[in-house]
Amino acid sequence: MATEVVFGAANVQIKHDKRQNLRRFLELIEEAASQQVDLLVLPEVGLQGYADFALAPGSEARADQKQYYFREAEPIPGPSTEVIRAAAERHGMYVQLGMAESTLHGNAIFNSTALISPDGVVAVYRKMHNQFEFPYFNAGEEAIVSDTPFGRLGSIICYDLCFPELLRAYALQGADLVLMSTAWPMRGHDRADDYHGWSMDLAAQANAFFNQMWLVVSNHCEKAVYSENVDYYGGSQIVDPYGKVVAYLADEEGLVVHRADLRQTVLDSRTKGFFGLNLLQDRRPEHYRALVDQGYRHPAPEVGHAVGVAAAHVGDGDGSRSQLTIPAATRD
Repeated sequence: MATEVVFGAANVQIKHDKRQNLRRFLELIEEAASQQVDLLVLPEVGLQGYADFALAPGSEARADQKQYYFREAEPIPGPSTEVIRAAAERHGMYVQLGMAESTLHGNAIFNSTALISPDGVVAVYRKMHNQFEFPYFNAGEEAIVSDTPFGRLGSIICYDLCFPELLRAYALQGADLVLMSTAWPMRGHDRADDYHGWSMDLAAQANAFFNQMWLVVSNHCEKAVYSENVDYYGGSQIVDPYGKVVAYLADEEGLVVHRADLRQTVLDSRTKGFFGLNLLQDRRPEHYRALVDQGYRHPAPEVGHAVGVAAAHVGDGDGSRSQLTIPAATRD
């Protein structure tokens, strides 16, 4: 296995226009090929463009946006992944494409990535953590690792980055690298002073360091052309297994590119890096059972507070009923 690889990640201003976005991606693939990129990551739902969540529920504009995704979503493999595959074949490149994926005869839409090799689609990842997106996209259920000529890798999408358990699961399956397609916005318009933006940088570095693995991030950039409500953070980047950002592009369109020996740098980080400690080897999973045994729990009420109980009945499917209790603290 040749583990030296040239990573690339795109910073792109995306439109709600599939043809224009696809044309721009083909230009970026050509640009990446001129820099000998082996593995290129494109942004979240980059093919169709991301949703505007400022649209009011029940509004005509929101209904139009839902219909847009139903019209423009595609199966994987499908017409657009084939266009990307042909470009990947010309250059011997792997490309991660973010897109709205159509399934169930067009009746279910997912926020997905397709990992595309010169030979076709290698893997499909469907975003697991999509709390804001349920009006448009279903949630994914599976984290898959893929073996490539460069090493083993996994994929995440945007908000997934905030759940370190997912990236740790990839690391424990032998992933050397995680590819992240995102549409990470800012809350305001000042990139230098926007916590909602630079939280992405913080989380990317932390996840790469804690798992001693590479992380390649591709984001939308600049103001969303389809909404006055959204400025994207940009910040497409490549983070090494020490948590160091080795390539970064702020808020302009373009590519970040970095060459590395994938396996050797991962091995070095786990033997020579953080005091020579291998963070995966030194885990004590027998003490972390609460991660999988416990759901969300409200904190215990303080002394002097009464506890009320709200009851909700849920069906068991056989006509019987069970009771779900939700504690609610009531202040004196």
